[in-house]
This record gives sequence, C-alpha cells and structure tokens, in this order.
Amino acid sequence: MSGIYRDESESYEINLEYSPWSMGGELQDIFRTAGSFLNAVDWIVETDDKLLLIEFKNYSTPDATVDNREKFYQGILRKYYFTAYYLLACGWQKTMNYVFIAEAPNFDKIIGKRARNAMQRRLPFDLQQNLEISNTLIDYFRILSVAEWNEMYPMFPLRRC
Repeated sequence: MSGIYRDESESYEINLEYSPWSMGGELQDIFRTAGSFLNAVDWIVETDDKLLLIEFKNYSTPDATVDNREKFYQGILRKYYFTAYYLLACGWQKTMNYVFIAEAPNFDKIIGKRARNAMQRRLPFDLQQNLEISNTLIDYFRILSVAEWNEMYPMFPLRRC
C-alpha cells in the first residue's frame, strides 16, 4: 500500500501517505472478486478519530454527464452504504464521514448545496438518533470542489496528474 491513488480516469492523484491506514480501489476489487453487485467509494482514509469515505467524480472529461439526477444521487449514496457496511463488518469503530469531491467546470456552491441537501436526507443522520444505535455512524457529508478539498484537507492533497 503506497498511499498514493489515482482516480478511474487516471487524471487525478490523491496522496494519503500521511494517514495511519488508507485504501484505494482495493475494496471495489474485493466486491468484484466476490461476485457482488456492491460498489465502493473511490478512497478511504483513516485519521486520528474518523474514517473519511471519499467519492471523486471528474466532470471535466468529455464523456462525463449526469442524465438522471435522481439515479446519480442514488449511486453516490449506495457507495457510502456499501462501503460503510463492509467497514462495520470488518470491525471498524471509528465514525465514518462522507466527502464527495466534484471536479466540474460549472461547479459552484449553489449546485453543491442543492445536491448536498438532496443526498444528506438519505444518509443515516436521523437513524443514528435511535437509542438502540450506540455508535455514531456519520458526523458529516460534504460536497467539495478539488480546491475546497485541498484547502480543508491539506495533508491529503488531490492533484491533476
């Protein structure tokens, strides 16, 4: 495990070397090898007190489109749930937070806020208020641009290759 991973299109690279533990596409490989229909987030990084589940979409490529917004949201959310399910099954106890990084020429805070609000309602924020659930499942969900990611998480830089 080098801690340096590339996105699916090989156009961006994230450096997670300074984390205690990280995972790139290995989880998707595990799901595929098991013959599973599950999908994983692109990267997982452990910090001192959390696990960051990171999904990256590069909309700067010519074939990147979102034809059906609802289907798109569901795909992004499924990746959180499938990855969280796997990590919980492996015994991870740290709170998992979800960060969706969008590299898009027309990305702005209004689009990001609208998408975040639509997806956040479907994450387990309310579910974890159930008294029977003793662990915090998720503290936050963020949608960030690459620049915002690098500002917020400078120890894990994301750069164009």
